[in-house]
Amino acid sequence: MSLLLVAAAAATVLALRLYFVLPVFSRRQRSTQDARKRKGKKPVRSSAQKSLCVVLGSGGHTAEMTRLLSGVDYDRYTRRLYVVGDTDVISLNKIGSIEASRGSVWEEYYVGRVPRSRMVGQSWISTPLSVLRCFAQAACLVYRHLPDAVLCNGPGNCVVVCLAAIIVRVLGIKKITIIYVESFARVHTLSLSGKLMYLLADRFIVQWPSLLLKHPRAEYIPNLV
Repeated sequence: MSLLLVAAAAATVLALRLYFVLPVFSRRQRSTQDARKRKGKKPVRSSAQKSLCVVLGSGGHTAEMTRLLSGVDYDRYTRRLYVVGDTDVISLNKIGSIEASRGSVWEEYYVGRVPRSRMVGQSWISTPLSVLRCFAQAACLVYRHLPDAVLCNGPGNCVVVCLAAIIVRVLGIKKITIIYVESFARVHTLSLSGKLMYLLADRFIVQWPSLLLKHPRAEYIPNLV
């Protein structure tokens, strides 16, 4: 009986912690955004140096993320962690090109390679094992580097990386801001990753107004990519 009471108490504490930590339950964040819109004020930007984790997918996701990274302030985000799939050679080459074009040195960025959470055409029966393998390596990367923010735009691995960031927050180690940008190709409905990230992201950005009507926590910023 005592073990059941301890388990129930632990579950209650965890549920309360998730309630106060998960962005989807944060009314204060949304009210702050609405107040800024009403007053016409922009949030104050900090000049402090930060670290950024970028999750790259493959194909169209990589192309869109490359465009998103062109708007990143590298003087502010002086340290970068890139997370790519272990078979994704295209994204790996893109990272090298981006950093080389900025004259970066190797101390300023790190590339972490993780197994894909789910391969194209993979059966759903074997997917949980793939997700666990991906999560184990992603969690190690997140905990080792403890970025200030995660930027992602849709590959399946981004959900796993952001789950690791949420656990870091739940444990009280560090609050890692999660920024998710839904693909430009998503006009009327969210992707599967988008539906999951809607619950996890601090900032959930869509590029079509039709999505904003269906998902009130989202921010509408057109033509990002």
